[in-house]
Amino acid sequence: MGTEQQKSALELTVFGEFAAKANIEIDPESVSKPGAESEPDIFCTLRSGELVAYELVEICSEGIASTIAKIRKDDAETGAFFVSDPTEKTLRQKLNKTYRTSRPIELLCYTNGRTVSDDEQIVFQTRQWANAIKGPFRKIWLLGENGVYEVWQVV
Repeated sequence: MGTEQQKSALELTVFGEFAAKANIEIDPESVSKPGAESEPDIFCTLRSGELVAYELVEICSEGIASTIAKIRKDDAETGAFFVSDPTEKTLRQKLNKTYRTSRPIELLCYTNGRTVSDDEQIVFQTRQWANAIKGPFRKIWLLGENGVYEVWQVV
């Protein structure tokens, strides 16, 4: 992915796009990246005053990511690559993880042009796994190719 600084910048950009598209009332001055181990990626305060944490994860096919990295390095021998839906593997890892925070946590999944899965397929898989594994999140979102989806929430 690059350096931690590049990853942080990308996450803040993705989060800003998500908040705008989802019409979530966030105090923009409150958005921060805590950075400590086992903490979610972003802390913020909603305009209502509620403190919320967001964990971000890219739904990314390893084959596509690897090929893009080779192309960027100007590697002439990129060859063929295998692509599969990465949603299950990605979500199982996140749903089984524990986080250090007293804030409610929401998971923001996003696509960044590095998956062949369409939004509907990702939404379907996400709902299946969120219902099967009761993870640490109160809500799961998808910032997909065609918009923002509130995929799942604790009932």
